[in-house]
Amino acid sequence: MRLRRPFLCLLITGLLIAGIAWLNNNCSIRPLSRAEFLGRLDNALTASREWVLTTGGTFATPEDRSALLGNAALMHMVADCALISGDKRLRSLAAVYFRVNRKPYWWGRLVDPSGPFERLPDDLFRSIDDYQRWFLHAVVPTEYPLSAADRAEMFSPDKYRTGHATHQLLALYLYRKHNGSDPHLDYLIRHISMRIASEASIDFRVTDLYLQRIAFLLAAEQQDLVKHRWVERALDTQQRDGGWSYSWHGWQPRPSRFRFVEERSTSHPTVQGMWITYMLKYRYSKWIDRKHCFEDQLRHLYRRRPFD
Repeated sequence: MRLRRPFLCLLITGLLIAGIAWLNNNCSIRPLSRAEFLGRLDNALTASREWVLTTGGTFATPEDRSALLGNAALMHMVADCALISGDKRLRSLAAVYFRVNRKPYWWGRLVDPSGPFERLPDDLFRSIDDYQRWFLHAVVPTEYPLSAADRAEMFSPDKYRTGHATHQLLALYLYRKHNGSDPHLDYLIRHISMRIASEASIDFRVTDLYLQRIAFLLAAEQQDLVKHRWVERALDTQQRDGGWSYSWHGWQPRPSRFRFVEERSTSHPTVQGMWITYMLKYRYSKWIDRKHCFEDQLRHLYRRRPFD
């Protein structure tokens, strides 16, 4: 009996904190105007672009440089930014991927669909992670046929959660991009995207996975599921150097992992953050218009004098 009251106080406090965190993650106290949002988006795009170009150049640490230029999925995002914006420097950086990695070009089609290609040996193909096998099958399905079990997992509607679900969504996005769409594939992408969006509404930690959810939903053309507040919070956590850090106040993408480390920008979250800014500016400008049309109308009505 004596422990009941402290327990109830702790329970109520925990529920209150969880409620505040959920509201802060999904609702803006003071929504930005369209002009303010576009200004912040442009600043974030410019800063992240410079970070990526510097990391891909000669001034980065070997760790950052290898993490960027050696990751075909990240270079796919860089190449897509170059494609939709016409940015020649980003296009040149994407081409560096082939010069740095030389042969074999196992992953090259993720960066350039018409680029050179060399098949990964079967034993290595079977030994890599499942989502990597999905990526290769998605871009060159005739060269990388999946086993029945692998194919069932790649196209499973409800098996995966958190980071594995986003990897699955990226694989399905690549598959549709390289092989065309069909009603079943479109339904599967929508179904998985809705589950990822529901996770994003609960997970308030702006980690690498937070950015990944937004970026992959946009890439999969599920922009209607992306909340304006999520983008605001993503922009808020951009570092002064233009990049993003992997963790959030020491909290890793996996909820069970926490460690006190110095926050610094790294390639994986930064390229995903840059991809978000480029897609919103160059591919989904209507998303910005729809999100801000109602708020701007309310501001206009509020500012009018009663007898205007």
